[in-house]
Amino acid sequence: MATDAPQQRHALLPDLARSRAVLVACDNDAVRVPELQPSARTARLAQALTSPDAAGAFHPDAVTVVTAHRHSAEVLDAVRRAAEEASDVLLLHYVGSGPRHREFALPSADPRSEGTAPLRTVADIVLESRAARRVVLLDCEDFETASGLFAGSPSPGGAEAAGGLCLMGKPPSLYFGSGDEAIPAGDEFTATLAEALRSGVADGPEVLDVVTLRNAVEGRWAQLGYGVENEYVTAPDTLSLVGGHDVALGGNIAFGPEGDRSRGPFHLDAGVVDLVERWWD
Repeated sequence: MATDAPQQRHALLPDLARSRAVLVACDNDAVRVPELQPSARTARLAQALTSPDAAGAFHPDAVTVVTAHRHSAEVLDAVRRAAEEASDVLLLHYVGSGPRHREFALPSADPRSEGTAPLRTVADIVLESRAARRVVLLDCEDFETASGLFAGSPSPGGAEAAGGLCLMGKPPSLYFGSGDEAIPAGDEFTATLAEALRSGVADGPEVLDVVTLRNAVEGRWAQLGYGVENEYVTAPDTLSLVGGHDVALGGNIAFGPEGDRSRGPFHLDAGVVDLVERWWD
């Protein structure tokens, strides 16, 4: 009896057995809605990266989400373990804002300390890993400083990242007030990326390489800006990107005539538009 041959996995997708991902979130105490915390958005991205519906980039057991990192050793241990185990793709995602983020990502101003930010150590581990393809996604305040740890330059625009490394990210560009704090809102990168992976990109390729994902996320923000007709709402910044053609973070569920379009690939989120318009009324 003839049997169907196993379908070969697309070459741009990470090898499931030889790839690892670590997603790190620094929550912000000024954010009062748990669903809007970096840890909640990071959890949604982890789910999208492992979704079997969209040829998940990673096996669920190969993805570590670290959110309780008041002690940075937990993050460093997770990144070291992933870097040691990954020989194909090593992905690091970091999202953060507020005081905890600053403690994690910026050098200490205290002269009694060594002045080394934990994120710098994370960057060293990633850059020294033996993974053939390394992907870094940064969604944080102080983006230029954070990205410079990985790209070797304080300004990632046009910079050459270390060999075999793809870097994509941005700082927040739209804030809402919350007491004495200002919290990112409206054009958030992590949640939009997760939605692109979950819903697929209409008229996109078979798998969602990082360049395609960057273009899709920017397109979503452009659509959001068109929907929010208010002179006080600034357009989101573009995503900085180095590399990205040689690795995909998921299959495109909306690809081809048989694609699943029931979830409406990347339609405008009217709820976000309403929220922004109500805030400025």
